Amino acid sequence: MTKKKTSKKQDFCFEDMPILKSKKKASAKHKPSDFFKAHDKVAKALLQSLEDNDAGAFLEILDAYLRVNRTKAARETNLSRTTVQQALSNKGNPTIRTIAKIVHQSVA
Repeated sequence: MTKKKTSKKQDFCFEDMPILKSKKKASAKHKPSDFFKAHDKVAKALLQSLEDNDAGAFLEILDAYLRVNRTKAARETNLSRTTVQQALSNKGNPTIRTIAKIVHQSVA
């Protein structure tokens, strides 16, 4: 019988690892939706993406904002919820007025 070569990774066993205890409050709870509820933060992020000439980031920020605040945005812009939902979808073809209303509502 020939002896097979084994790597160090194969000799590794999780049972041999020491158990480490972490501090109780070492991690903070983070809710991404909280960021999109603050209009000033959304406005700064949208402005920064426009200054960087990054249209993809602008649309991504606006889409994420609308995922969190879709009903509120529809109510405040006097647009239907479907119009707001389809405005940034792949099949959507919104007018500049629709985008302007949504952006104004998101930063105001």
